[in-house]
Amino acid sequence: MEFAFASGGSVRAVSLGAVSFIALSFGLSSTRSAHAQTNLPAVTVEAPAASKPRPVVRRSQSSSGRSQQRQAAQSVQRAAPVPYVTPATGTLGALPPPYAGGQVASGGGLGLLGNRGVMDAPFNQTSYTAELIQNQQARTIRDVLINDPSVRVIQAAGGGADGLFIRGFYYDSGDYALNGLSGIAPYYSTGANFIERVEVLKGPSAVLNGMTVGGTGASSAGAVGGSVNLVTKHAADVDITQLTATYVSKSQFGQQIDVSRRYGEHKEWGVRLNSTYSNGNTPWNRQNDEFGNVALGLDYRGDTVRAAVDIGYQADVLDPPQRFFSVGSTPIPSPPKAGTNFQVPWAYYHPTDFFSTVKGEVDVTDWITAYAGFGYHDSNINYAYPSPIISNAIPGVLAATPATPATFQLGGLRATPGMGKETYETLAGEAGVRINADLGPVNHAVNVGYSITDRTYNQRFLTPSSGAIYWNLYSEPTNIAQPTFNTVSGSQTTNVDLWSVGVSDTMSMWDKRLQFTVGVRRQTAGSSVANYLTPSSSRGEQDTSVWTPAYAVVVKPIEHISLYANYIEGLQTPAVVGGTFLNRGTVFPPGQTKQVEAGIKIDAGRITTTLSGFDISQPSIISVAVPGGTEQRLNGRQRNRGIELNVFGQVTPAIRLLGGVAMIHGVQEQAALASNNGKDAVGVPGVTANIGAEWDTPFLRDFTLTGRVVYTSWQYVDVANTLTIPEWTRVDLGARYTFTSPWNGKPIVVRGSIENVFNKAYWASAYSGVITLAAPRTYLVSTTFNF
Repeated sequence: MEFAFASGGSVRAVSLGAVSFIALSFGLSSTRSAHAQTNLPAVTVEAPAASKPRPVVRRSQSSSGRSQQRQAAQSVQRAAPVPYVTPATGTLGALPPPYAGGQVASGGGLGLLGNRGVMDAPFNQTSYTAELIQNQQARTIRDVLINDPSVRVIQAAGGGADGLFIRGFYYDSGDYALNGLSGIAPYYSTGANFIERVEVLKGPSAVLNGMTVGGTGASSAGAVGGSVNLVTKHAADVDITQLTATYVSKSQFGQQIDVSRRYGEHKEWGVRLNSTYSNGNTPWNRQNDEFGNVALGLDYRGDTVRAAVDIGYQADVLDPPQRFFSVGSTPIPSPPKAGTNFQVPWAYYHPTDFFSTVKGEVDVTDWITAYAGFGYHDSNINYAYPSPIISNAIPGVLAATPATPATFQLGGLRATPGMGKETYETLAGEAGVRINADLGPVNHAVNVGYSITDRTYNQRFLTPSSGAIYWNLYSEPTNIAQPTFNTVSGSQTTNVDLWSVGVSDTMSMWDKRLQFTVGVRRQTAGSSVANYLTPSSSRGEQDTSVWTPAYAVVVKPIEHISLYANYIEGLQTPAVVGGTFLNRGTVFPPGQTKQVEAGIKIDAGRITTTLSGFDISQPSIISVAVPGGTEQRLNGRQRNRGIELNVFGQVTPAIRLLGGVAMIHGVQEQAALASNNGKDAVGVPGVTANIGAEWDTPFLRDFTLTGRVVYTSWQYVDVANTLTIPEWTRVDLGARYTFTSPWNGKPIVVRGSIENVFNKAYWASAYSGVITLAAPRTYLVSTTFNF
């Protein structure tokens, strides 16, 4: 299925339909209060008359209860005095509540382990809330993840894709999970407007979530440094009818719609509609971005049954897209002036995504819950662009050389442009049972689950017969004509099938002061390639299996302090040796990344601090010279060791903090060339730090000032450690003001912020021989109206 904007027609039609829905909803909400989305109340329904009352289950540490009380106190209207409580074996409708300050949740989802409070999780996880997303005016998920010191977006700003480094390892934009199902979120970038939580788990997660498909499916770096799960919005107990007007420099205007209702005698049926549309010029010169999506969330919460259905569509028309720069052995030039658009004017990047998830839970007994889920994602992209190579040479010359200094031209670029169409069809499913039972003094939280993921990738890629084009980094290439793309350079279909069975048991004693988790997953991965351009490179379905264990412990020696440690593994897609290697056809087993981690968490009531140390070793394929030629072997290894400090919460009721620091040392331990052993890994900065703060000013009620500083130290660009990009610091400032509407007495929120206040130009990241530019100064303004 393929859609196009047709000058915004599709999304505009959806937006007009949503506006009509709002108008019809006014009558339904005339007797109810609308409430600003930033402070939603605890979920409540009337107790069913014919069923026995459920015991209240505490889902997280004591601070979570304080957060629930704080939210309840701010509620405009409670639907019923008896709270609806999901049992400990359930997860749907049971998101851990926001922590003090509202920017971060008091817990998050851990796959096979279910939802866990921060102090009960034997891992380092941060769950960013919808309140933070809205207040920071996040456009896509990359704007949310800039808050995390262990995460750095490595793909080009203005490029329409959100690949990451987590703990110094690559995380593909195609691996984002939606409602716990990997690969179902929009492939390249996800709009933040319909997301309730952004759950960032640091470290591998093969036992928790299974393998990820990544990229084309035929090869994946795997979620070895961490993973991201996006939780969609569903209806709260108060009616929401919000319209937000947005502006992003230079001239990008848009709107967001959020409508939420609950129906039924006990509010068991929920409907929530979110949509966004924006269009106009971006902070980059000569770039226009038309972006829109619509997402519908339906849910049912009965006495023993819960279900949720999410359906969404997203499209982006980005002209022209910013791309990464390939780097060889030539010196890296200084970045151009902030906002300079180095891309040719005829380049375009047009992805569309249709995505859906269906999840359900049935409480078999008070201590057993059966669950199942299914997700479908169809992604299409049409594009044409050059990805420039830094040659530092005059036009027509591949690279400058010392022997011919006349060829040197600082910032010289060359590229062979391409035009293509790619599609990704992904299916994901899960089913299992959760058991929570006491056996003597020991409580067992057991999960037995089956999961499956299938991705089919189709590609057709054309290049011009005229060859390369040449220009300069510091001069915008407005006079380069579009070539004729008449040569088929790529045509293939790949498929990857992943299926696994996992089991985990968390044994706890003494009111969860001691918790020990053991888990194991049997993972099978198969892949095939049909290469229509070079049939000799095709191969049929080949699969292999591997066991992955995990162990974790949580100890709470005193109240508000939690010590934890874990051993867990990550998996990379099996690779098949091809080309002219002597061992071509060999199928490598999934690469097993291994992590050891330990840390301490301190919950002071309003502020939580996590200090963790980790050691992660990732295997890789290297080429080895042997008698008669060269072989590929799964003998390479990168080892990242580091320390992380994270903090979130309130210093005082008027001051909120969010951020931390990560110090990571990435080393090549078994490189393809022995001379590189012991050298630093590419793209792993030694220090990354974030600190964000909000201050509710005393001199003007409901007026908040915000600020954030993001720091990244220098990074190596090549494995030989001869090229680097410098350190950089980004400063963001903002403010928001809430006042009462004069016509309906409901809150209006006005927000304004400036990202990259000093308009600093810098190389933002390095990855696998490429570097990317940072975004220029960006102004954001929004106003939210409640009806």
